Amino acid sequence: MTERDPAREFTRVREILRGATVELPPVHGVAKMLAIFLRMENDSEISRRGIEVRFLARESFYYFPELGPPAFQRLLARASICPQGQAVSFRLETADVDALMGHQGGGPRWVWIVPGDDVVFMWVREAKSAGPAPSEPSPLPEPPPAPRKRFAHLPQPLACPHCERAAAVYRAAVDGWICCSPRCGRSFTPPQRVRRTAELRYDDGEVVREQTPRSKIYR
Repeated sequence: MTERDPAREFTRVREILRGATVELPPVHGVAKMLAIFLRMENDSEISRRGIEVRFLARESFYYFPELGPPAFQRLLARASICPQGQAVSFRLETADVDALMGHQGGGPRWVWIVPGDDVVFMWVREAKSAGPAPSEPSPLPEPPPAPRKRFAHLPQPLACPHCERAAAVYRAAVDGWICCSPRCGRSFTPPQRVRRTAELRYDDGEVVREQTPRSKIYR
């Protein structure tokens, strides 16, 4: 990696988006950065702080700023487009996406790039119909709700076989119970006699009402 200077790398990104020919030092990980941009729908911001990418409606992830200039250079070259400092939108076919990522598994993408003095916005969406990108991207979909956590509540404390901490509550996973101690967190298969005495509850205290036969760990 080169010495990290987010402000310098942001200046290079802006120059590339204006059509300038910028000589860049070799940087490892450019294909991986492009895969991050293109594999899933996302909203990205490139600024003097670095590269920020948000997937679905989840928290943002941050990446090395020196990956921004070569990633944009390759992306625009593959799309045969030069924004000339203006907002642009374009379509990438599957072959283009796969070539930029360095492996198969992508699909056609719509891309929007909006250069600014302080931040460059880039939005990537799955191309769900033929033709160029719409005038603006649709909002990122909300993430699916996280599965509710289940806990096994015991009438008598049971010692964890790993840390030996006695507890009356364990996280109930599909293939065993998980110790809730922050110093442990390991899983184990509880004895059948103990399973039969356990009451399953969700993390909000609601008792689990199972509609299907119990999993083997709860028999």
